[in-house]
Amino acid sequence: MAVKIDPDACGHIENCPVQGLCVKICEQGALVEENGDVAIIAEKCDDCDLCIQNCPNQAISKA
Repeated sequence: MAVKIDPDACGHIENCPVQGLCVKICEQGALVEENGDVAIIAEKCDDCDLCIQNCPNQAISKA
């Protein structure tokens, strides 16, 4: 099951306290930057939960 991103909680990468750490730590390339926002490529997500555990805004959760 892929993760989902709450765009209201996430905001833009430029406003992220850790500057889009979720994109940087995703080993599968499932999280990408798209026009300054975080987007999910669901078929690449392997449910490792690293992004959920490391999001300072608690904007990422299970779909």
